[in-house]
Amino acid sequence: MTAAESTGMPQNGAPDIFSLPITAWLNSTIAGILVTDEKHRCIWVNDIFSRYMNGASPVNLSYTELIRFFKPMVTEKTALEEKMKSLRREKKPWFGWEVPFENGQIWEITYLPVFNGEGFSGSIWQAIDITRRHNVQEEIKRNEEKFRVILNNLNAAMCETDVKGNITRVYESFCRLSGYQEEELIGRNITDVFVPEENRAFARALRRKRVEENVSLVYDMEIKLKDGSSRWILASSANIYDREGRITGGAGIHMDITHQKKLQAELEEARRQAEEARHAQKDFLASMSHEIRTPLNAIIGMAHLLEETHLDAQQTEYVNILKHSSGILLGIVSDILDISRIEAGEIQTNQREFNLRELIQSLRQTFELKLGRRPVKITAELDANLNTWLLGDDVLLNQILINLLGNAEKFTNEGEIAIKATQESWLDNKLWIRFRVCDTGIGIRKDKLELIFRNYKQAEGDIREKYGGTGLGLAIAKQLVEFQGGNIVVEELPGFNTCFSFNIPFMDSRRPLTAHTGKLSRKLLQRSFEQARVLVVEDNPMNLRYIMSLLEKYKINYQLATNGPDATYFLESRQYDLILMDIRIPGMNGLELAQKIRADEEQPNVATPVIATTAVAMEGTANMARAAGITDILTKPYTPDQLLQIFNKYLNEDETELIMEEVQNLSGFEFNNDLDVKYLTDLYESNISYAADLFEIFIRTIRDEIAKLDVMVIHHEWEQMKFQVHKLKPNFAMVGLTWISSKMQELENYLRINQDLHAQDIARLFNEIQEEVNKFYPLVEEEYHKMRDFIDSPGE
Repeated sequence: MTAAESTGMPQNGAPDIFSLPITAWLNSTIAGILVTDEKHRCIWVNDIFSRYMNGASPVNLSYTELIRFFKPMVTEKTALEEKMKSLRREKKPWFGWEVPFENGQIWEITYLPVFNGEGFSGSIWQAIDITRRHNVQEEIKRNEEKFRVILNNLNAAMCETDVKGNITRVYESFCRLSGYQEEELIGRNITDVFVPEENRAFARALRRKRVEENVSLVYDMEIKLKDGSSRWILASSANIYDREGRITGGAGIHMDITHQKKLQAELEEARRQAEEARHAQKDFLASMSHEIRTPLNAIIGMAHLLEETHLDAQQTEYVNILKHSSGILLGIVSDILDISRIEAGEIQTNQREFNLRELIQSLRQTFELKLGRRPVKITAELDANLNTWLLGDDVLLNQILINLLGNAEKFTNEGEIAIKATQESWLDNKLWIRFRVCDTGIGIRKDKLELIFRNYKQAEGDIREKYGGTGLGLAIAKQLVEFQGGNIVVEELPGFNTCFSFNIPFMDSRRPLTAHTGKLSRKLLQRSFEQARVLVVEDNPMNLRYIMSLLEKYKINYQLATNGPDATYFLESRQYDLILMDIRIPGMNGLELAQKIRADEEQPNVATPVIATTAVAMEGTANMARAAGITDILTKPYTPDQLLQIFNKYLNEDETELIMEEVQNLSGFEFNNDLDVKYLTDLYESNISYAADLFEIFIRTIRDEIAKLDVMVIHHEWEQMKFQVHKLKPNFAMVGLTWISSKMQELENYLRINQDLHAQDIARLFNEIQEEVNKFYPLVEEEYHKMRDFIDSPGE
């Protein structure tokens, strides 16, 4: 016995598996197998092939019979016969022969001739059913063709690039858009070919962002085509990946939006022209209304003077007609002027303290006189909770109520007109008040309610003929309410035919109303503030001098910071009991500083009360301040009493009582009547030393500050000018030029929105302010010297 035999291996040294009969291997394959002998007769098929044939067996068929056996089954009969004859003749291996069958199947045939030495021993035919794979491949091809057709025929040009932006593939639609042929683009950098030189850095930055951040991008860009023309495209680009998920390039779809861009530019130009026309129309309307009002006031005045002369009965009748008609005309002109101001965006809010009870009682008394002997009573009902001084625009509120009361008075011949005010909600010193003006007049039909708040619209067609009016009163009231953040509706209220209801937010001063009349001063029973430490962040010299005087008066330890970085240093270095901070400070926005204070719990002042001082007491400002972590808001310019209330609220551990007592003006100094005397008296509370200090700072600085603004107007430095205007705005009020502060607020409003569009308005308004400053500067200077003489005079 040989060694090979003893190990159970074939004598040639191959493993046992090679000693197995070939039928074992042929039966184990996943393919159908058919075997022919040296005469090409079918001698054997495996089980899989039998299943392919659904049990029909070609075994023992000659080669010719074998061809006839398969020929009816296939779709390409002649091709099958010729190929099988060719394989028999050539006796060479053949791979990948795809044969479609009538039943929809597709076989992949492999032909393997078998030789023993040089002698032909037969053939092995392998058949694999590839129907499913073939169908999938065909579907992929169909989809590719479908999308190719779509991309080529849409206004969407597609190309592919590598990670450096070199073009690797283009579609017909891309060639059609660009004017280039495919061979002209492949391999070239898409940015260098299409993007103008001045925009290439931006285009490359976009590609880097797409690749490095792995994001898709959508952007529009101007490109240059082959013929040199410019087009605007909207591009959508995304990354392309290999099988390992690595980014290999990008695919971009480009849509020609040149027409849309042109249309957009035309619409923008049309909008600009319409805006200019609207402003011109409103300016003309406002100008004409003023021109009409001037002689009209003279007519009305002369009519009243004429009434006081000796008139006979007929002359008296004529004068009464003249007074009545001119009064109607004045009302019409006033309505037109008001609506033109609102629509031109010229209206603004001026926040100040006011007594709501006094305002409503005054209106009630005015309309009682207007009603005369008409059997109509006017009632006023106020919520008992409304017992504090409010901060808001009492002038706009007064105008809204006058319009609504005027509407009620016009349509009510008998019965009652009621004014009601109730507290709707209160949160963080913001007080929402609901006002109602109701009457027992003719009422409004429900199907006409949508008309009454429109300009120049009235509920019934005959109302203008019977009652007169422009149809603007309610429209004005609605716009003034919404301008302040409220809304107005018509409600149903038992006992009344019409009831207008609106709400407006106010800031609650928490300072109670007093029943005293006459000149009042306030004293605060307080604990000592001497141990308190306060940080003041302010850069306005007048405001600094004012607050320093008050802090010294109350014996409070304070630290000054005139910019954001200094304030940050102090806040990180020591703890304070209170922070008084202007919202607009150099180097950092006050809201940002407040957020920084609250962000780090390790910092010493994370819980310190922060009081924001600002000249803008709008609701939006208050909301942003609270969101930033600001505790309370003090509106500039503030009185000593208002600041004292803040100190008492946040520096005293116990609540204290604010008492009111009647006192005399101890100074005896009287301000010039050409200044806002009431405002100055309330602001300085007879402390002429404080007033003189601030007047001196104003005189010393204001001309330089106005000169800076002049340069900013010339060079259109709007953002810097907005900051400067905001900073200077309170200064004028602090020397009694309150109307200039109002003009500065109007100027700031223009600077907040589309400054270039309002450049002419900004320049015009600044020139007006400059003229006013030049006009009243000598008066302020004279007033300052008067105060100094008064302070230095003996016995004072």
